[in-house]
Amino acid sequence: MPLTPADVHNVAFSKPPIGKRGYNEDEVDAFLDLVENELTRLIEENADLRQRVSELDAELSGARAGGGVAATQTIPPYQAPQPEPEPEPAQPVYEAPAAPQPVAQQPAAPVSEDHHVRAAKVLSLAQDTADRLTSTAKAESDKLLADARAQADALVTEARQTAETTVADARAKADALLSDAQTRSETQLRQAQEKADALQADAERKHSEIMGTINQQRTVLEGRLEQLRTFEREYRTRLKTYLESQLEELGQRGSAAPVDSAANNEGGGFNQFNRGAN
Repeated sequence: MPLTPADVHNVAFSKPPIGKRGYNEDEVDAFLDLVENELTRLIEENADLRQRVSELDAELSGARAGGGVAATQTIPPYQAPQPEPEPEPAQPVYEAPAAPQPVAQQPAAPVSEDHHVRAAKVLSLAQDTADRLTSTAKAESDKLLADARAQADALVTEARQTAETTVADARAKADALLSDAQTRSETQLRQAQEKADALQADAERKHSEIMGTINQQRTVLEGRLEQLRTFEREYRTRLKTYLESQLEELGQRGSAAPVDSAANNEGGGFNQFNRGAN
């Protein structure tokens, strides 16, 4: 499929990915405009050359046709010699008879041959010129067309290579980014797991320490509570024994004893009980 200026005008290249080097858009557009203009000029010049070749072919055909007619027209018609009338006898002097008209026109034959030769030379020169111009125009047209095709192929090849390079670079960058993201994700996951394990171990250690302290304090408190309960039992037993002894003593002394003396005795006994309890 031949490349046309419209193909060059409508060609579009994808932009390189962010962070990737690529060709300058303005320079690429300017170069494509230059290629489009040059291709248009070459096509127009090729059309002009073809038009010139056609015109030269027409002129050559006309020259061939016109040359044959002109050569035919330049050949004079042959006239038969006419006899000169005899002179009158009255004339004493004899004059040589004038040359007959056909004799005077005999050199026309070389002139006709010269016209034929000239017409043939003109036709041959015109044919050579037309062939040379046709060959030159065709060679120049073929060369211009070949150059345009070569430039177009070079542009297409360069664009294809640029696209392939861009795609390869994009894939390599995507693979690198994916690998880096996966590595970072694995590293962050491992660090988070290690941190979680460390926090859990520290929490378990603190829990064990706190529970140990609580258990120790509970043991101490339970021992203290047991001591208080033992003291309470002993205190109740002593108090009961003291009260029973006082009641028994009061019962033995009778109700006639003075109140002050009984109060003093009662106070002294209670103090004695406290001293014994302590």
